Amino acid sequence: MEMDKTMKPRFFVREVISANVSLVIQFLLGMYINLYVEFPTSGPAEAWGFAWRSAPVAAHIILGTLVLLGGIISLVRSIKIKNRHWITAASIAVAGVLLSIVGGETFITTQNELASFLMAIGFLMALLTLNWGLYTQ
Repeated sequence: MEMDKTMKPRFFVREVISANVSLVIQFLLGMYINLYVEFPTSGPAEAWGFAWRSAPVAAHIILGTLVLLGGIISLVRSIKIKNRHWITAASIAVAGVLLSIVGGETFITTQNELASFLMAIGFLMALLTLNWGLYTQ
């Protein structure tokens, strides 16, 4: 079935709504972790062990991975239908999520504030880009 170029792909609407909800939960988990979770400073192995034993941190990691997978699926779907608008939006959103993941991995082992800032920038890139994509499609 050929899609009319003027028709809004409805599945992107559902995906952006799901991404919005997931990203907000992800942000709130991150804020909780930033405010109330204290990581061990005895080394990277201990920090990662702690991360997987801490329910909020583990949930943050798992949800971030699911958000990345959702972004990759959206990108593949937009490539499949050759929708340049969504290829651009999904690519930037995936880049934002990847930036957040790099920041998160660095934050766990170093507790560096710049790494936390990178997570926030990546979050905003993904959130704003997906909503721009939906608004301007």
